[in-house]
Amino acid sequence: MTRAIVRHVPHTIRQHPDTKVMFEASCQRCAWDAVPSTDADVVDEQCLVHAGRSNHRVFRRAMLSHAFVVREGESDKPPPAP
Repeated sequence: MTRAIVRHVPHTIRQHPDTKVMFEASCQRCAWDAVPSTDADVVDEQCLVHAGRSNHRVFRRAMLSHAFVVREGESDKPPPAP
């Protein structure tokens, strides 16, 4: 008979401090994509310009980031950034 030991260790997830958040957007009516940026306002402005030129008014926006997981009791120093 095989026995398993299961232990529950609390985890947290954190934003990686050595990376920046990237913002992206794409039009849901055509193949247009905004140029990704670390500034959300820059991407929003691109969407507004596209909407003004095309009358397309629905966009998918995404915020992308790198994160890391820390187990309770371990160092919260992040691994090297990807």
